[in-house]
Amino acid sequence: MAEYNGYCIIWITHIQLVRIFALWLAEKERADRLVVEIAALLHDIGKYQGRKDHHIHGHKLAKTFLSNQNTSQEQQHLILKCILKHRTRFYSEDNELEVKIIQWADVLGTLFNENWQEHCRQTLPQDQIQQFYDQASNLISLESAKTLAQQRAQTLSAILTQQTK
Repeated sequence: MAEYNGYCIIWITHIQLVRIFALWLAEKERADRLVVEIAALLHDIGKYQGRKDHHIHGHKLAKTFLSNQNTSQEQQHLILKCILKHRTRFYSEDNELEVKIIQWADVLGTLFNENWQEHCRQTLPQDQIQQFYDQASNLISLESAKTLAQQRAQTLSAILTQQTK
C-alpha cells in the first residue's frame, strides 16, 4: 500500500472521508457536531496496534487524550462511546445518534475510498467484496446515509462485475 511520511494513504483518506460524512450526517440529523467531528478523527486511532480490537485500543488512547481537552464530561463520554461502538458488531444496538453517525460515516468512508476499493479488488475474492457492498447498504439505519450507501454500492458492484468480464 502507498505511504506518505510513513502513513498508509488509504487510512489517511479514510479518516478524512469519515470526518466529511460524519459532519454531513450530523448536520442533516441535528447531532452534536463537535462530538461527531472528534470521534470521526479518532475512531481508528487504535489501529496502530493492528485491526484486531482497535476500537478498544482506540478507546483507551482517546480517553487519555480527551482528559486534556476543553470538552464536557458528557461530550467526552459520547466521543469515547462512538469510538468503542463504531464496529459492525454494534450496529444493531440502540445507540445514541452520534454513535450511529460514526458507524455509518465509517461505512461511507470505506465505500467512497477509491484507494481502498482498488486494494480490495486486487487482494480479495469478488464474492467477499460483493458481500460487503450488500451488507453496507442494508445495515445502515439512518435514511440520509442509506440512500447514499445504496447508490455507491450499486456503482461499485457494477465496476466489480465489469472487471471480471
